[in-house]
Amino acid sequence: MFEWSKGDALVLPLALAFIIATGVVLRIFLRGKSEKVRSVPLKVLAIFIVVLEVCKQIYYNVFEPFTYYILPLHFCSTFIWLMPLAQFTTGRARQFFKPMPICYSLMVIALIYAYPRVLLGNSTADVFGSFHNLHTLLFHHCMVAYFVFSVLLEDYRPQKSDWLPLVLGVVFYALYAVPAAYALNVNYVNILRSDFAPFERIRISAGQVVYNALLFAVAVAAACAIWGIYYALYRLCDIRRQKSFLKDEAA
Repeated sequence: MFEWSKGDALVLPLALAFIIATGVVLRIFLRGKSEKVRSVPLKVLAIFIVVLEVCKQIYYNVFEPFTYYILPLHFCSTFIWLMPLAQFTTGRARQFFKPMPICYSLMVIALIYAYPRVLLGNSTADVFGSFHNLHTLLFHHCMVAYFVFSVLLEDYRPQKSDWLPLVLGVVFYALYAVPAAYALNVNYVNILRSDFAPFERIRISAGQVVYNALLFAVAVAAACAIWGIYYALYRLCDIRRQKSFLKDEAA
C-alpha cells in the first residue's frame, strides 16, 4: 500500500490537478445556470466512458488475442451503465442511481491513490506506449472526474435513504460477477484470490465461501461509510450556507 512508482508520482498528481482545475473552471463558467445545463459535463463523461469501453472491446477482439479478462465484468465496469443511468434518467430513477457512481467512484479514487498498482498496473510508466496503458488511465480517471465534477457542479444532494441503493448495487454486481468469475476462471475484483495478503490468508484458512462473503461485506461497509461521511459533510456545509444566507438577509 502507498507504493508509488516514478510514473505514478508524476502522472497521478498531474491528472488529479488537471481534473480539479477543469472542474473549478466549469463551476465558474456554469455558475447561476440551471441544473440541466450544469449536468452537461457529467453527461459527456457518461458517454465518454461508454465509448472507451466499446473501443476496448473492439481493440482486444480485433488486434489482440481475446481473453475473458477484458469482458466488462470488473467492478469498475459497472460505471459504463451506472454513469449513464445516473445522468440520463430523471425523478426517482435518478435519485436511486446517482448515489452509486458517486460513492463507488470515491472508493476507486481511494484505491488509485493508496495502491495504484491494483487498478492501473504499470500504465503510468509509459502512458502513450500502448492502447492498454492509455485506456486504463483514461477509463479510471473518468471516475475520478465524475466525482470531482459532481461535487463542484453540485449535481448530487445526498438523502438519508441513499445507503440502500449502494448496498443493492454491490449485491447486484456480486450476483453476476461471482458466478462469472468461477465459470470463466477469471479473477474479477479478487473474487477467486486476493492480492491483499490478510484477505488471502483468510481465503486459504476459511475457504472461498467465507472469503467471498467477507469481500463483498467489506465493499458494502466501505460504500456506506463513504456515503455517511459525505452526507455528514454535505449537511454541515448546507447548514453553514443557510446560516450565512440568514445572516445576510438580516443585515
